[in-house]
Amino acid sequence: MRARQAARGGGPCTVELAGRRCPRPAEHTLSVRGVLFRLCSACHLMTTQYLLDQHVPATEIGAVPSPAVSQTPRAQPAGPARPGVGPARPTQLLIVEDDEMVRVALQHTLTRFGYTVLAEGTGRAGLRSAYLQRPDLVLLDVMLPDTDGFEVLRRLRTVSDVPVIFLTARSDSVDAVVGLTSGADDYITKPCQPREIIARIERVLHRYRAAERRHDDIYDDGLLRLDSEQHQAWAAGSLLPLSTTEFRILDHLVRRAGTVQHFTTLLQAGWNTPAPSARDRVKFTISRLRSKLDATPAGGASIVSVRGIGYLYRSPTTPSPSPSPQYTPTPAGYSHTHTLHTP
Repeated sequence: MRARQAARGGGPCTVELAGRRCPRPAEHTLSVRGVLFRLCSACHLMTTQYLLDQHVPATEIGAVPSPAVSQTPRAQPAGPARPGVGPARPTQLLIVEDDEMVRVALQHTLTRFGYTVLAEGTGRAGLRSAYLQRPDLVLLDVMLPDTDGFEVLRRLRTVSDVPVIFLTARSDSVDAVVGLTSGADDYITKPCQPREIIARIERVLHRYRAAERRHDDIYDDGLLRLDSEQHQAWAAGSLLPLSTTEFRILDHLVRRAGTVQHFTTLLQAGWNTPAPSARDRVKFTISRLRSKLDATPAGGASIVSVRGIGYLYRSPTTPSPSPSPQYTPTPAGYSHTHTLHTP
């Protein structure tokens, strides 16, 4: 599949398949690594699915409002957030819930509390929306008509570290355990009171925002350079497109080069939570970091797996660690995402 760079404004779809240009009119504009593409609805779905399958990070993708197409406006807050309850600033949430009555009720409640709310009724649509719209938090139902919430989360974690709260109608603690160990940040059992939903959303968001408060410091080992204040990283002078959590984890590792960092420590650095049951989210983030570093002189092998313990960063001046009774390094480039199994 080949797509041509889109010009401003409306026009035909710019996708070409097997040398033939799509004849349909463009209805969407998609930004991929800074290049704009005009797409019809069918090609938009196909392109988004392709990018997801290729694990292209959500930070490199963006949906751009198309001036050529009349779009349905997003739900807007009915008024300012309630003191002490709603968010301090407009926050965009995504609801993925197949029950229309529950979905509409949640959307109405969250909008009333000052959030901007997107809503989808299937797992595939929810995954695309989370990927393209990049919400601040996702409320994800476990039981969906096309795929379960655990699979949606597994795929989402390969491209994004957005906070996720599971919604479940079952009180079985197994759902909660599976969800949390799969990379979710919290879970809510339906039905529940609006204030409980708001409290859980704000607690998760507060944890993520607290982890973003960092001191001004520059790290530079001659190959990698990180600016903690600007949350930017460069490899051999080229900017690395990292998400906030990816930067936190890399920043933590490089400043302790040559020293093994335990899963618990990395969870604290990346998500402000030491819960060891959530180590899969560290594995997903490391996998994405390695993929990005592989495209640079630093290489994904600079992040070394220490089986059962955590990871270490090997800087250009760090000697290769020798195996010891405490740990055994795994082969460089090891990826955990394709071996994830739900208990």
